[in-house]
Amino acid sequence: MKNISYARDKFISTDEVSLNILGNFLSIVRGYQVFTFLKTVNKGKPVFLNHHLERVLNNAKSMNMVVRQSRQEIEELVQDTLNQNSFDAMECSIMILLAGTKPIDASALITDMPIDLFIIITPIKVYSSESYQEGISLGLFEYERPYAELKTPFTYFGGLKAQHAVVRNTHYDEALYTSNNMILEGTTFSFFGIMDDGTIITSPTDGKILKSVTRLVLLDLLKKSELKVSESYFSIEKALACKEAFIASSTRDIIPVTSIQGHSIGDGLVGEHTRSIMSLYQDLINSI
Repeated sequence: MKNISYARDKFISTDEVSLNILGNFLSIVRGYQVFTFLKTVNKGKPVFLNHHLERVLNNAKSMNMVVRQSRQEIEELVQDTLNQNSFDAMECSIMILLAGTKPIDASALITDMPIDLFIIITPIKVYSSESYQEGISLGLFEYERPYAELKTPFTYFGGLKAQHAVVRNTHYDEALYTSNNMILEGTTFSFFGIMDDGTIITSPTDGKILKSVTRLVLLDLLKKSELKVSESYFSIEKALACKEAFIASSTRDIIPVTSIQGHSIGDGLVGEHTRSIMSLYQDLINSI
């Protein structure tokens, strides 16, 4: 069965969703666009939708976008779109996209026209069971995203370069950004390390990394579980000295990390603390 999406005020097959080079000039040519990704669980229930809506609309406000739909209306449209789809065989990924339209100035840089709203439904991305059971490797890439708090196309240029340099051309599974010897974030995920004393470390959201929804929810869960968490910058050397590590994102949930830049993390195996955190997070997901 084909997926159904919402595009410019109507429901259509996902295969038919497209941007118009003139009608969406600002989105295609200028990168004037914000979006968020999430997934469904338990037969079509969106995961952390409220958090995703809050972030994407805050991003739209930061970019001076005109959004004619209210948050409540978009939330209802997401549910209406999901109702057009079947979840008997598989869950789905949801992309909420706010796309710029036509410019109104001679430089083709600004507009006062409302954005086009898209709610794009695609088959859920499935990561290998080996990734969760055996862990993955990360390679380092020197890059700090501009306007990192925005989830918009132009902040992903470094990710394109990193994917080619670190993943496609080497043996690493994913790329992890660093800046001035400090760990930041991954191309499409947040990074967490676990120190010898059990403290979970992760970089702060002070403008240098994305305000990840999964990161936000996970940190709240860890603190409620009375686990010690430190949100502060830490060096590559400190990351390599961790006894365990993992990454987290909306599509992946939590995946263990067993090596960074060819250096084994701890004993190179998925640790008990990581497995416990994975279980905590999965219980939260299953409760949705």
